[in-house]
Amino acid sequence: MTELRRPTSTPRPSRATRRVTLNVDEELLREAGEFLGTTSMTKIINGALDEYVGSQLRLRAARRELALTPEMLDEIRRPRTF
Repeated sequence: MTELRRPTSTPRPSRATRRVTLNVDEELLREAGEFLGTTSMTKIINGALDEYVGSQLRLRAARRELALTPEMLDEIRRPRTF
């Protein structure tokens, strides 16, 4: 399993957000929060989604389904903050 990165203080570009109601597995939320070093549900969910998207991009690149530009590589490697 890929280890989730801790949030850093690097500024993150603004993105659209919305308020939602979710049914969340409390144990998975707690465990993910430990990896991410936070108890904020928003930071945990965003961190997990960000890690998942990054892993899928890396998988595509490994399968050579994606022609990576230097900019795309920078985005994949960029530290995330929430």
